[in-house]
Amino acid sequence: MKQAFLKRAQSGIFEASNYAQNPMIRHQVYFDTLGSLQEDSASWRSVFAGLSVLRLVDSYADNGSSIDPASWAQLHSVRSAIEDVSDGDPIRGVLSTVLEEATKRAVIDETVCAALLAYGRALDYEASWGLATDVFSTVAKLARPEKNAKLAVEANVAVGGAARRNGDWEASARAYSQAAYIADTLGDHKGVLTVQVGIANTYLAKGNFPHAQAILDDVIVQAGDQGFDEVKGMALHSRASLAQRRGEYAEGLKLAYEALGLTERPTEKDQVLEDIGAMFTELGMYDAARDAHLILASTAQTKLVKWSATLNLMELASLEGKEEAFGGYARELSREPLNAWVRSHYLLFLGEGFARFGRSEAAEDALREASTFAEANEIHQIAFKAQSALSNVRSTARVGSTFTTPPTWVPEDVGTVIRGISDLRKAAVAAA
Repeated sequence: MKQAFLKRAQSGIFEASNYAQNPMIRHQVYFDTLGSLQEDSASWRSVFAGLSVLRLVDSYADNGSSIDPASWAQLHSVRSAIEDVSDGDPIRGVLSTVLEEATKRAVIDETVCAALLAYGRALDYEASWGLATDVFSTVAKLARPEKNAKLAVEANVAVGGAARRNGDWEASARAYSQAAYIADTLGDHKGVLTVQVGIANTYLAKGNFPHAQAILDDVIVQAGDQGFDEVKGMALHSRASLAQRRGEYAEGLKLAYEALGLTERPTEKDQVLEDIGAMFTELGMYDAARDAHLILASTAQTKLVKWSATLNLMELASLEGKEEAFGGYARELSREPLNAWVRSHYLLFLGEGFARFGRSEAAEDALREASTFAEANEIHQIAFKAQSALSNVRSTARVGSTFTTPPTWVPEDVGTVIRGISDLRKAAVAAA
């Protein structure tokens, strides 16, 4: 199995080097990423499997029907590539779904496109924005507006968001413009407002808060008047993020909690809850932050979000000086088959926690491993943070404070959110 994998991997890399000479090669970012990763690492296998699936999708789409039966070897190769992805990597599940839906239908239809969008969102969540942009762009090219305008708009909006997070402002603007054109041409006012939220997020990312707020406030009113709860929830969430960026955490919590009540899609509800937990942490309201993360740990739709929630609970425990709870969460995560993105964060938080508890030797070991692992998997931000924390430990400086005293008084709006999240946590625990 190992030799077969290496042979297949080497073939893929050789192919990448040949195609790299052609600037129009599909999925170039995948080839570039494979070339930058340590061969046979967990991240390399995950990216290789994704590329294999995308090239299979290309084959179906180009032929307009099932691929030549003589290419059964390609199907076997794709399945083998997916099987080589770590069991705990959420990417494995979404890629399996894309493969099974495509082979079952022998055509790339809306169901397959929806599965591809799920794959793109998984990449987007773990900050693989270049890859996510490529996947969303693939769906945008496959979607036919005259048949499914909603899918076409959704795919282009997704491209706009992922490209923006990847710093590709031009690609983001083009995608939003295309989405707006499709929605406007077909009289899809809900789609037009959805695009406006994406454009506002671009202004937010660039630091143009007044322009972003003006667009979002207008969308909130229009969506509310027309009964587009989903769009209103998206706009409220973005508006909460804007307040968070300004340091207006009480306002952000109020807006995010309102967004939570209007959001139906489970993955988006998880994102709102994550932001609520983060704002509570910023305010030093660790009990309320813990409630938000406990909800996610119990109810999140994907392993990735559950692991992230547990990571946040682990960090909270270290911030509060609760070493036993910190150790419990650390042991829980150590038994999980974490993907590269989560594992790099886990090692960083582990090292920072050890440093807060004065366990310098253990902190150094964890932070060195975090730096090495993150570098090998091209997760540069975590590698930088780990190196910085390691320098602090070696200079006997503590990594962050151990405890922040919570405020003695909070605005009534925040109190409402605290009680609401507490009730949700109790309901989630009771249902578990």
